[in-house]
Order: sequence, then structure tokens, then C-alpha cells
Amino acid sequence: MSLLAVAAAVIGLSVPTTAHAGPASCVPFGTAQLPPGAPATGSRAGLETFPRYTGSRAPQRVELRTETAQFNLHWEFALVGHRLIARPRSTTQWRAVPLPSCLSDRLVAISLDDDELVGIDAQGWIYTMDNVNQSPRLWNWTSAWGAMLWTAPGRTLPGRKTGGWALSVTSPSDNRVYQDIAGRVHPSGQAKMTMIPSLTGDGSRITYADPWLPNDDSYEVGGPLGGRFRSTSLSAAASTMFVMNKYGDMFTRTFDFDSSGSDSVFFRYSWESQRGKPSATDLTTETWDRSTAAVQLPAPDWARQPKIPGRITSTITVVATGPGVEKRELRVAGARAGAVGFWHKALHATAWSFTATGGPLPGRPLQNSPSDRSSETLADPVPWNLSASLPSRKAVVDGQTLIDIGLPYSVVDPRLLDRVGLTAPRSGYRLQVTAFDPAVTTRPAVVVTPTGARIPVLLHTADGMRMTPSRPGLTSTPRHLVGAVALDDATFARRASDTAIAAFVRDWMRGEAIAPITLSATTTSLVIR
Repeated sequence: MSLLAVAAAVIGLSVPTTAHAGPASCVPFGTAQLPPGAPATGSRAGLETFPRYTGSRAPQRVELRTETAQFNLHWEFALVGHRLIARPRSTTQWRAVPLPSCLSDRLVAISLDDDELVGIDAQGWIYTMDNVNQSPRLWNWTSAWGAMLWTAPGRTLPGRKTGGWALSVTSPSDNRVYQDIAGRVHPSGQAKMTMIPSLTGDGSRITYADPWLPNDDSYEVGGPLGGRFRSTSLSAAASTMFVMNKYGDMFTRTFDFDSSGSDSVFFRYSWESQRGKPSATDLTTETWDRSTAAVQLPAPDWARQPKIPGRITSTITVVATGPGVEKRELRVAGARAGAVGFWHKALHATAWSFTATGGPLPGRPLQNSPSDRSSETLADPVPWNLSASLPSRKAVVDGQTLIDIGLPYSVVDPRLLDRVGLTAPRSGYRLQVTAFDPAVTTRPAVVVTPTGARIPVLLHTADGMRMTPSRPGLTSTPRHLVGAVALDDATFARRASDTAIAAFVRDWMRGEAIAPITLSATTTSLVIR
């Protein structure tokens, strides 16, 4: 399901800061709105009808993804001026891609992943070309984007930073599966996971556009280091994001609205260990057969990548290398011993290799220090320090109840429960959380017991599902999230010797190390059930 004006200068063009009323109107509907699409064939049928490109400005090689050059397993695309050209991978002859009349001389940036390509115009409007892994006869465009179900008339690219956005597509045919935090493999679903993550603000915010979600900037991926890492570059592919700061410090994370815990309409999640349960072979079975393993939460966090031992620039790329769990390759433009090319490694490899390509070196040169300098680029913490009473375990409905009965809990705000009379007495325990950033998956918090003892806990969250536009962060309007209160292994083990922890585990955690909750937050208040 999940699926997003370019930066101030893209290929030398000035970009206006204000958008016109809407996208070009001649492509309101396309096959991208009818997921999942056919499996990749790489067919070239129909390519011979495209005019040959005979100019001199096309790239000789396409090994990195930029705003003007892209590739997938079967094709390469490039923008020459506003002209879109394409060729099969490992061939030399470029051909001009025919565009709908309203897109002719309009596109200023492109991004490609799996079987979709997005083009961006000078005002930032997104256009999607589908079936890019199929015959060129099946390539077609749509300007639609957003709720409901990819039928909204269109949206603009968040952030608009050069080198700070990318299309990401996970398809059931080409990627097939993903992995949860416990390492368990899950089917990606009958539809595609499509999104465009984009750096916004000072680079510490990652806003993502999803064609099935409202066209606003309220959905974010919490960045590395508690959402405070300032990235200058971002790439994405198959739900895997790759970010880097100005000192060459790099992180990766596999994340999507569906896999992270937010889509309880189509996916089944659990905060508890799924050990001993078999994996389902398809999403329908996983959703309805509770003897199979659910997606274990919280969503996997960012992983730090090893430093590159050489000269690099700001141009980074992550690509999917085939079906299977996290089969990704990372690439960074750079040089070694005077040769221009790119550094590369598999996602989980510990060392980088270098391939020389010749040609110009794309991107901005970076001060790639051999040591980690992530702490020097941290944004300020968010200002929202919140506190809430934990509800009595005698409440009729709480976070665990919503999961147990199979209700799409990511759409049930706890304030709504109060309004319909399903109130909850106070337990005597209180949760306190400093710098509560709703985009971040996990942060430290403290539970204060009735006697005043303080117990360190982890507060995990995932965004709730919203079908109407909202704003990023916390506002005076309640923001619904789902989550869990958890004790780390060391704290949980201390229950044998610490009476306060023992009582809390027994009376509120129901004897477990993790307890599901649903919560609602504003800039000044927090409600938990």
C-alpha cells in the first residue's frame, strides 16, 4: 500500500517557490492506481518505435541515482534538459520516451524504483509512470496521488532538497518479503509499498508522501539518533532508506507505513515475541490466522554504516539487487587513487569496495572524516515534555484489548473511548517522557510509582492512521499513536530484587516485559489507554 519544487536548482533551472493550482490535468488516471502490477519481464517490445536520441548530453554510464539519471534491474533513464530518454541496462543506444502533451518540456527531476518512475515538474508536482519493468508499450502516467486509495488529484514533493528525496517501491512480485525486528520474514502483501521519503527542514526531519495517505506533511520517519541526526543526502529503494551527513556518517533503515505498525486495517502486528509461531506464506493468512506469527514491533531502528576509507561526495544510492530480505546495495560517489567512480557494499557487509567508472564526479565533495562525527550535526530536541496517568488494568478497553479483539486499533484514538463512556480509572502509576517526538519509534521514559519510585522504561510508538490532512509533529489537535511500554532486559531482571519494579510488573505490566498501549498527544497533554 504504502507509498511521496525540487531544490532551488535542478539541472541549472530556477525553481519557483510557489506552486500553481495543481498538476498537469491530462493524466488523471493510470495503472499505478491499480496495484500490484504484473511481475517484471524486462521486455523491450515497443522500444523500437521510440525515436533514437542522437544528442551528446546523455550519460555514458548510469551507476548512481541522481535527479537526472536513474536505473533499475532492466532499464536506465535520464533527463536531458526536459527530455526523458531511456535504454535497456547494459546497452548503449538511448531513445526518447514519448510523453503526454501536458508533460512535454515540463519535467525537471526523476526518481525510479522497481516498476515505477516519478517525474517532478518545476512547481514540485509529482507524476508517476507505471510498468517500468514491463514492455514500453505498457508505460503510462498519472498525476493522481493521495487518499483515498490513490485517487486524490495530486501533491507536491516534500522538502524539495537536491539529493534529499527518492522514490521507494516494494512490490509483491519483485521484492516479495520484508523482515521485522525479530528477524522474521513476512510477505509484503498483495499491493505495493510505495512512498517518497524526503529530507525537510534542517535535514533532521524525513517527511514521506504515500499515494494512499493524505496529501500533507504529517507522516514522518524518525531519523537516526532519536530523530536529531541532520542528513544532507537521502536515497531509498524497496522500503530501505540510506542517509548521510556532511561528514560522511551514514545510517540505513528499512521502514514503511505498513511494516512499521501503522496499518492495522491490512496488517496484523504484535508487541509480544512471536517465537514458536510459523510464518504465514501470504498476507491474508497472516492477517486472519492468529496461529501464525504477526509482525513483531517496534519497527527496526536505524543501523550505522561503516565509514568509507577514501574521498566521497554527497551523491548516494541504495538499490534492490533482487527478491528476498534486505537484498540491497549501497553506493556512494567518490574517488580512489585519482580514479573517479563509486564505493559500494551489500547492506549488511562490513567493508566497502571501489569501482572506477571515469567521467565527472557527481555531487558535492564532503569532509569525510575517518571518525564518527554524528554528534556534531544533531538538531535540538523537540520541546514537548509530556506526562500522563497510566490507566487502571480494570479498564474495559485498553491497548491490549484492541489488539485481542482484532479491531483496527491504529484508527481508535483513546480520547474517543472517553467520549463514548469507556473511561478508565487511574492506576496510580504515571508516565513521564522528555522531548516526545511522535516520529521517533523508541525513546526513554520514566514510570513514577504511587510511592514516588522512578522506573526507567522504553516508550515505543507507531503513527496512527489518518485519512484527513494534518500537520507534522504535535499541535493543539490530538495526534493518535499506538505503542507499548517496555522494560529493558536489565530492568526486567531487577524485579527479583527491587520491590517497586516487581509490583509494577505484577500489577500493571501483567507479568510481561512489554505492554501494548494506545495514546493521544498534543503539545501539552498525553492520554494513554
